[in-house]
Amino acid sequence: MRNWAGPMTSRNTPPLEIVTTPTERWLRDSLKTCQSRLLVASPYVNGAFAQVLAEVSSSVKTTLVTKTDLRDFAMGSSNLETLCSLASKGVRVRSLDDLHAKVYVLDRDRALITSANATWSGLRSNWECGVALYQRSAVGRVAKLVLSGLGAERPPKLVSEFGLSSLRRPVEAIRKSTPKVPTVKVAETPEATQDTSFRLVDVGQFLGYFTGWTRLVLECVLSLKDDTFSLSTIYGVCIPIAERKYPGNHNIQAKIRQMLQDLCALGLVVRLQDGVYRRTATG
Repeated sequence: MRNWAGPMTSRNTPPLEIVTTPTERWLRDSLKTCQSRLLVASPYVNGAFAQVLAEVSSSVKTTLVTKTDLRDFAMGSSNLETLCSLASKGVRVRSLDDLHAKVYVLDRDRALITSANATWSGLRSNWECGVALYQRSAVGRVAKLVLSGLGAERPPKLVSEFGLSSLRRPVEAIRKSTPKVPTVKVAETPEATQDTSFRLVDVGQFLGYFTGWTRLVLECVLSLKDDTFSLSTIYGVCIPIAERKYPGNHNIQAKIRQMLQDLCALGLVVRLQDGVYRRTATG
């Protein structure tokens, strides 16, 4: 093993190597020979990643697995406009709540598992450390793990450009509801974000940013007396309303669970353990 010192040829490529700051240097040099696939998992993303991608060939299919927690966008930990721009250029953006891993997979022959987020500080200035893999079998396993959700109940959910752009207004509402915004360095950990709750200035207006089942379940969550609630509690509130609104639906409980997962991805609900949740938004 050795510290990263530049691109390597097949003759001197070791099974793995240590990559330290700046991570961007390894990524840019590796992308020079990337031909077909770029797969990235990073909880936080901003213009630094977009700048790196600007030099990637249009023939390279790029998938980004990231968090879509509205609080992260409101606090500046991650940049929603960057995600919208990437999606408009063909990047497949997938959402995975509670994501902590940072992984960069290029084609089938190299992958970097690192502490570095796809942000300015993560790629350039923070003291980061990672391990680059060059064995195809190992790279393949890493890619499969990322695409499957790293052990999550469901794989990362594809979010369209429209779906991302629809988050702008609720993000702005949260930003207005949290005047004392933590600094990016503090907020750039899932633990810090998970503990962040906020009081909505206008509940009715906020609910208006959502539609269908998402709005129904969110409205029920916000109507609860306590911030922490069980699955059976939300069933008791939501099912009668859902039966009236969607009389032909015979899978209401499954739909409620699915919407809770979506609300977790948006950071409006936090799953504490099986069947127990905490809302982060209050009226």
